This record gives sequence, structure tokens and C-alpha cells, in this order.
Amino acid sequence: MDISSLLSPSDELSPANVAPSPRSRPSVDSSNSVSSVASTAAPPPPTSLDGSRRRSSAHTSDGENHTERSGPERADLPIDDTAAGGGASEGVEPLTEEDYQEIQRVLETVATHPYQYSEHVKCIGLLRRAFLTSRGDRKPLLKELREARDQMISIFPMTENMWLEWIEDERSEADSLVERWKVMELCTRAVTDQVASVKLFKAYGEFVEAQQVFAANGGNGTMGEEELNGFKDVFQYEVVVDTYRQGAEATINDIANSHLLWDKYRDLVVQDMAKAPTAEKLERVYEMYRNRLKVPHATISHTFASFSQFVTQYDNANYEKIMLSYNKLYSAAFVKNSERERFELPLKREVESSTTPGPEEWRIWSEYLAWETSQPKKKLDEKLATALYERCLLRFGEQAKVWEDYVYFLMEKVPHSMAKVISVLKRATRHCPWSGALWAQYIIALEKGFKPFEEVAHAKHKATKTELLDLAGPGEVLAVNIAWCGFLKRRAFEQESQEEDLDMAEMGISEAVTEVENGKFQDPDYRLHRIQINFYTAGKKFDRARSIWQELSKSKGTSYEFWQRYYFWEFTNGSKEAAAHILKRALTVKTLDWPEKILEIWRTHVEDFGNPTDVETMMVKYRRFSLEIAERREKEAQEREQLQAHEPTVAAEPALEEQHKVQGNGKRRRSEAGEETQPSPKKAKSADEPAAAAPPAPSVALANQAPPTAEQTAKRDRENCTIIAKNLPPNYPEVKVRQFFRECGTINSLKIVNEKNGNSATATVEFDSREGVLSAQTRTMKMIDGHQIEIQVGTGSTLYVTNFPPVADETYIRDLFKSFGEIVDIRFPSLRYDQRRRFCYVQFSSAEGAQAATSLDGKQLGEKETLVVKISAPNQKTERTSATADGREVYIRNIDFQAKESDLRDIFGKYGKIEKIRLPPGPKKGMHKGFGFIVFESKEDADASLKETGTKLKSRDLDVSIAQVNPTKLKPGNAINTARSTTPAGDQANGDRVSPEADADEASARPPSFEQIKKKTLGIMNLADTVNDTRLRTLFEPFGPLRKLTLRPDHQGAIVEYENVADAGKATLAMEGKELDGMKIQIGQMEDLMKQKPITKVTKGFQKKPAPALIPTSVRTAASAGRGGRGGGRKRGLGFVGAMSKKDSTTADVEMSNADGHADQKKGKSNEEFKKLYLAER
Repeated sequence: MDISSLLSPSDELSPANVAPSPRSRPSVDSSNSVSSVASTAAPPPPTSLDGSRRRSSAHTSDGENHTERSGPERADLPIDDTAAGGGASEGVEPLTEEDYQEIQRVLETVATHPYQYSEHVKCIGLLRRAFLTSRGDRKPLLKELREARDQMISIFPMTENMWLEWIEDERSEADSLVERWKVMELCTRAVTDQVASVKLFKAYGEFVEAQQVFAANGGNGTMGEEELNGFKDVFQYEVVVDTYRQGAEATINDIANSHLLWDKYRDLVVQDMAKAPTAEKLERVYEMYRNRLKVPHATISHTFASFSQFVTQYDNANYEKIMLSYNKLYSAAFVKNSERERFELPLKREVESSTTPGPEEWRIWSEYLAWETSQPKKKLDEKLATALYERCLLRFGEQAKVWEDYVYFLMEKVPHSMAKVISVLKRATRHCPWSGALWAQYIIALEKGFKPFEEVAHAKHKATKTELLDLAGPGEVLAVNIAWCGFLKRRAFEQESQEEDLDMAEMGISEAVTEVENGKFQDPDYRLHRIQINFYTAGKKFDRARSIWQELSKSKGTSYEFWQRYYFWEFTNGSKEAAAHILKRALTVKTLDWPEKILEIWRTHVEDFGNPTDVETMMVKYRRFSLEIAERREKEAQEREQLQAHEPTVAAEPALEEQHKVQGNGKRRRSEAGEETQPSPKKAKSADEPAAAAPPAPSVALANQAPPTAEQTAKRDRENCTIIAKNLPPNYPEVKVRQFFRECGTINSLKIVNEKNGNSATATVEFDSREGVLSAQTRTMKMIDGHQIEIQVGTGSTLYVTNFPPVADETYIRDLFKSFGEIVDIRFPSLRYDQRRRFCYVQFSSAEGAQAATSLDGKQLGEKETLVVKISAPNQKTERTSATADGREVYIRNIDFQAKESDLRDIFGKYGKIEKIRLPPGPKKGMHKGFGFIVFESKEDADASLKETGTKLKSRDLDVSIAQVNPTKLKPGNAINTARSTTPAGDQANGDRVSPEADADEASARPPSFEQIKKKTLGIMNLADTVNDTRLRTLFEPFGPLRKLTLRPDHQGAIVEYENVADAGKATLAMEGKELDGMKIQIGQMEDLMKQKPITKVTKGFQKKPAPALIPTSVRTAASAGRGGRGGGRKRGLGFVGAMSKKDSTTADVEMSNADGHADQKKGKSNEEFKKLYLAER
């Protein structure tokens, strides 16, 4: 088949559909026929010049052993000694003695451990350097390099650039017909592996064209007639045309680069027609332009212009009629192209700036794909979206998320795409063999596509035979086994299944369960055991299924959810008496996490199905059990109080960079910041709850318990008042969820997320009391639009996370925790009342996911940040203290700018153990600001260190004092200036940012005038109060050095002052409309910022969309408001607005208004003004 069909949404990738063979002789005139290039399979590799035939390891089947090669000694590498002075390739460093040793080591590593990707890449890189810098006979070294590449590609795919390098290397040494034939075969392999690569198709076409020209010109003058005829026979002009045709058709939907192939293909066809014009050839060109002008592409205007010239030359009599018809196609495609330019232009800039993709390019791709695939059904262009995914994968082929999004897009929005889905998943598992999600989806797709059992089994064993899944995480192996066991179970009970299918399924499922029991991987929710139970249940082997339940009760018996599932299974497949016995057995478990729930189910069961004697017995036991549970809860509360009284307090200041010291399980209280409208006082935290203690649960109605205190009722208890409703219909409206739970109690907040499979949704519902949770639990297993919902308590599903880098945002946190489960929400605290805060809450869809994520606790994220991850517990409080408040921190002034941290450690280390030394960095890299802080282990050590006052360090005398907390910076509404400070503020996250050089310059230079300051000062408006100064500085500092950055949460913004006016102009053009934490910032002048009122958050009820009139769409000065000229409105400079991210859902509504309830219309600098300022500084 043609390579172009690989990009079709409905292609079928079977063994018969092979890549185009280089042996082809199509006719240029047969435009619609399938050429022999596409239909002829590639022949076996021709015999080499020495008569031998070597089999490439790339053709080795997965079941065969990989070739193991020991690395060559240095003598085996034919490198000329003269290469040391300069290789055959400029800019490539010759190998050193250490490089030769590294080659030996790497070759041995890839031979014994072939699944280490980085070692393969390193091996190829070193061998290629040796090849490029060699001046002698390079073919023996090329053979070594070829074998290394073949060994890698038999396991891992190659990137686009690696293929190009390979083709270039082989082409440089190809002299004979046989060698050039092999280069042609290599090009075929490359474009088959990277089906959307314009560069590879272009390299392919250029090589074939060069050989055709070489043959047409009589070769090199030394070859015989037979060899020359062989060249002419293989590299015909028709082969050149057809190669470019296949490339043009395969990449036609590549908006940015497709013209590089299509224009060449058109030129070749037109040149052929010019030699001998015919009506058939003329119609072929018309058809080419007709198909081309339907598709948006970067040079569409040039394409239309060239078509006009073509019609003028060959069919001028019908010019107006033809152009009118084709103009309709051109106009529609031109509009599509214009809509995408706001993504294509910055994307082109990023791609051309670096061969290695960076974070900014990733952001643009993400936003572009989100926009393209979210178009309405009538406007969605499936081919453009598919091509966009393929383009992205050329740059981010190792990102499993892109492959997953690609597959789900095909399944959701491209009809009849199963063959394409299988094809994409096959490539995805090759590029990301460590992704269990992709392997699992591949197994399911093969099953749905009715592929043979052998093919599905091969995929499963290929996924698990390496250690890549284990390295990626425990959840990856589990995902593959769940998909595999599910396939075996369904296949065993198909209508045409055989007895051997049942035996094979039983054996396969048992093997997976055994691996879990042996600890090979974890299955915390016993999903494989449940598949095994369902298998035996479907086979009517109830005793075997029951024995599994009984065995599971030994390890899962403390979970009420386990007993609930067990009860429902027994109720459905056994007797009602046996089901009741399960509930009574559960109530005897002393460590059951929620006995109240089981007690209520048991009472309902007996009332529905029991006789009068059973009901009477139940009422007696119900009361006894209720009193026992109440006594247990009271005892647990007393134990917690005792622990709180005896355990020492711990340092828990989230904004500080010092290590958090947490006792026991380290549970933290969650912050109300982010939803409050007034600051709440700091309250002492209790000691952490022991790991074995049961989570708090709703009280039983019949149990005598004391009413909650006023303090308890006033506190928002999100963790214990939240339920998680699973298996809701996809895209289920919020209003219907509220209607379903309205009888249960008052709902504080509600959030709905669709599952990745698109078949269901999960909702988290927070009630205002625990009674609402208890009531909502009774609705589990009810049906909603054909979906049987499952309700779980949200207790234990939320993490308290702190000590992450200051620049971390929601995307950073989500990427950090996404591998542990479905993330429902991420909440950052408001910085309005305390800018030192640096923590967040991560809520999972299950407690198991949150518990698994605590494995990151203690993870080192940077040089100083040690991540703290704890299960959030609002009733567990510990006293917040800091080194500054304890008097353990000293403030040191007048430090020489050349002094290092080690110098201070040498001077002060003699007084006691130093926990941390902090020298706030200046604007210049490697420089500090001339002051710092040292935290000692004890207050006595800090007091003793004051003796160093007056000690000379390099050229300055130190001034040492005990650091004091600066309370003025913590008052609500205070501006936070991160550029200048005169009072030591202790260990604060947002400190000063002015270098000594800047101070010296200011002392000697004349102070700038007010107008000068105003021109280079920006008022940042509509800024979320969760954005700290570090993140803001990271965004604005790339445009030029900052003089001052001041957070103004009391005015919903910040003030940014640059050193230069031009830098302020550049920042405005780029940052206007940038989205931060769900709010698009706007840039104006400082007086506009001062008119802004602080953000007001609504935490209950439905989320309301802010009125459009309250958010100005542009920021303009009075001078620019009356600007005349064409258009009248504001222009966007380069045609795109800086940030184009899709807005994330938020958990709180934002309302912006002034004192009288009306929004302020902010006025700022226009683009024209900033352009003038920018030019004035140049």
C-alpha cells in the first residue's frame, strides 16, 4: 500500500500492506493507478560485494534472541591518527581515550541489557563520532555503526533526526549499485517508521532524484555498460515522480511543511506535461490543484497564484470560469489556515529554534491539539486533527500522553476507525513500551478488532517480557494484567468458545493472581481477584468464587467496601441467609474502618427479608453493636487527645524552604485559604493519627454521643464530608447530580470529571456535615440512566503537599502525581493574607490512589526542596513554628558579594549544627545580595554565634543579629515588594531581589524621573491570588532585567518595573492575555491597578460564570481610545496573543467589582505605544 494510507483514519496495517519498494516503474501518466512502488514487496537484501549475505537484526522477530556483540577493541576501529587534527566532518570532536573505553562499556551493556534506551543512543552517538572524524577507510566503522543501529531499531524506534543521520551516513559511503540500493531500502524503512515526516520523505526523494540524474548523465565514467544500465533500470524518472507523489499524499495535511513535497511533485508533473502536453496530463494537474486547494497549508496563497499562472499558460480561454470554481475551494481552505495561524506561527518559531523540543513547544502543542480536537462536529476536520497528532509525535514520540490522547480522539470522534486505532496503538507501544495504559488499550483494541488469539497473546507477552513496565511503576503492570485477564474471561464465555478456552482463561487469570499474591506487583483494589471471582461465577463455580472471597477477607477485612461487595455477591449468587451472615461477620472485625455503614446495611437486610424473630434479634444486636461502636469512637478520640498532649510540636510552615519534621503518619490539616474572605487565626495542630487507627466516620443514630463543639462545627471538614460517586453517565449535568443528592443534605461544592475511557464520569460531592455523607451512602448501587453508581467516602483521598519548588503550578503538580490515579482536583491556597504559603491539596478519585501517592514523601525535587506528601486530616493539627519564631535563625548583614555559603559555614559551624544557610540570590546569576540567614539546631547555638559580629569576611565586617519576624508583611492586603528590603524578614519564601551592582548604580546615577518610571512600570491586573512572586518573576524576567516586582493581592494584581522601557514593551506584547491559574492577566498602568478590588470567592452553590461586562477584553489608554484609521479596534501585533491555553475548570467563582458593584474599565498602554517605547530604546 502507499505510505499515505498510513495517515488515513481508517487504514488497515496488515502484513500484506508493506512499505513501498524501491523497485518500481510506474507511469507518470497514470495518476490514479496504484503504482508498483506501493504494491511490490521489497526483495531480499542483495548480495554484498564480498559475496556474503548478512541478515539485519531489525528483521528479527520478537520471539528470537537479540544479537549479542562484544565491543571492538580500539584496534578494531579503523580511525586514522591524522583525524585528531580535524575530522572529515567539521565541528565533530575526534574520540579521546576515554571515549574508546566508553564505547567498549556501552557495547557490552547493550549486548547484555538490550532494553536500556539511553545506552543505545549513547552507543550510536559515539560510533558516529568515530565514523565522521575518520579519514581512512570508513566502511568497516560504518558496518559497526549500522549493526548498532539495527540492534536498537529491533527494540526501540528511532527519532526523525536519527533516521536522517543514518541515511546521510550510508549515502556518503554508497558507491556501487548494490550499496545505493540499500540506501533506497533504508529510506523506505525510515518513511514507514515515521509516516508523517516531511524531512524523511524529502531526503528519500532527493536521493532517488540524485541517482536518476547520475544515471542519466552516464554515471561516473568508469562503470561498465551493464552496471550503468542497472542504474538506469532502477532509478528511472518515473520512480522519482512516484516517490515525491507518495510523500506529498502522506503529508498533505501537514499545514506547516507539506509544500516542501507537494510543490516538488507538482513541478515534476508539470515539467513532464510541458514535454508532451495531452488532455489527460492537463486533467491530472487540475486534479492535483483541486485536491491541494481544499487543504489549508502555509503557502496556500502561493499555490493559488501558481495555479493562476498555470491556467493562463495552458487554458487561458477558460481562465475566468476555472478560477471562479477553484476560488471557492481556496477561500474555504484559506479561512481554515488563518484560524490556525495563531498556533502555527509560534510553533514554527519554537521548532526552528531548537532540534530538541522544550517546555514552551510542549505548551503550544497541547493547546493546539486541544483546540483542534474540541471543534464542533460539523466543523471538526478529522484529517487535520490526525495529521496534527502525527506532527506532534515527531517531536514528542516518547510522551505516552500524546499517544493516549490520539487514540481516544480516534475512538471518540472518528467513525469506523478501529483499524487505525490498532495501527496507532501498535506504534504507540513501540515508542512507549513502559506505558501499561497503552498496552492495555492495545489488548482491548485487538480484541474488539477480532484479531486472532495468538496476536493478542503476543502483545501481552511482549509488554511483560521486559522490565520496562516495572520501572515505570506498579500500576503499569497491573493495567496490562487487568486487560489481559478481562480478555481471557470474555473469550472463555463466547458463544463459539471451546473447552480449551475455559482452561486457558482459568490458567491465565490464576497466574496473574498468583503474581499479585507473591508480591510481583500490587493490586490494592483486588481487581484481578474480582475478575477471577466473576470468571468462576459465570462458570457456575460458586464454591471456588466463595473461597476467594473468604481468602480475601484475611487481608481486606478492615475495609467496609470489601464486605459490602462480598455481601452483594452472596446476595445475588447465594442465599439471603448467607448474605446476612457476612454482614454479621463483618461487624465482629474490631478494626473495621466504617462499621456504621455495615450496621445500616444489615438492619435494612433483616427488615426486608427477615421474620419477626430475626427482626427482634437484630434490634437487640443493633443496639449492642451501636454502643460498642460509640465506645470505640470515644476511646479513639481520647487516645488522639493524649497523643496531642505528649507529642512535641513540629515545624509546619508550608512556605518556608526548611525541611518539615513530621511525626508518625504525618497527617496535616487542610487550609481554608483559597475560599475564605477573612484571615483565620493559626490554631495548634494535634499529633498525627497512628497508621492503624480507623478514619473518622459518621455517628450511628442510636449511639449516645456528645454533640460537636462550636469549634468543630465552625470548621470546614472537606475530607470527611465528601463522597465520591463513580460510574455516572459521561457528561452528566451538574444539576442532575445535585438533584440526586439533594435529599441527603446541603451541598457545599461539587465537581465532575469524565473518565479517560469516556464511558463514565466521577463526581466528588462535599456536604456541610457528616450526616450528609451517611445519607448519600445509602444511594450506592442505584441506577442512573443505565449506570449503576458506586459511592465511596472521600476520607483519605486528599493529599497535603508542600515543599515543592516555588515555580510549581497546577500542571507541575498534576504531572508529579498523575501516575498514582485519577486526580479530581488540585487546590492552591490564597496568598492574599500570607504570601509565604507554598502548599496545595491534591484530591484523588480514591483513597488508594492518595495512599499510593504518599510514596513521594521525602522525594528530593531540587537542591533544597524535599517534597512533603501527607494524607490531609483537618482534625489533626500541629503547632506551626519556624526557626525565626524559635530564635534559632540569625540574620547576617554586610556579607562580601564574593563570599560563598561554604565561607559562612566555616565561620559559624563551630557554634553548633547548622540546619540551613540561605543567601538570597541577586538578579545576576551566581551573585547574592550581601545578606543572608543561618538556621541553627538550637536557640543557644544561635545566641552564641552573635560573637561573630565584627568578624572580617574577605573585605567586609559581618553584622550578626537574631532574625526577627516582620509582621507588617503578613497583614492582609499588604503589598509584597520582592525587589528591595531594609528589614530582615526571616526565612521567607518571597525575599529581596536586588543585586549590589544595582545598588551601586543607583547611588551614582541621577534618580529617574516620574515619567521615566511610569513608562517602564507595568500594572498586572486580573491576577489570581494563588500566584506567588517567584512564578511571576519567571514569566516576566526573560524579557529583561527587573528593577522591582511587587505583589498587590489587595488589588488583584502586581507591579512590575523594568530597568529599560523597551523591555516593558516587549513584556506587554507577549504577556497580554496570558492565562495563570484560570485567569487571563491584563496589563496596564499602575493607576489602573490601584482601581482594582480584591478577588471575592464563592464556595457554595453552583459555579457562576462571571458576567462578560466585568472583564475588559483589552487594556488601552485614553490616548489610544480615539485612534483613527482603518479597523478602529485594537490590533494584536503578531497576530496571536501570548497564551492560548484552554481554561481549566475552577472550584471557586470569581467576581470582580468596585465599591458600587460596577466593574472598573481598566486603561493601559496600547500596542502602538509599547512599540514606540521599544523602538525608542533601540
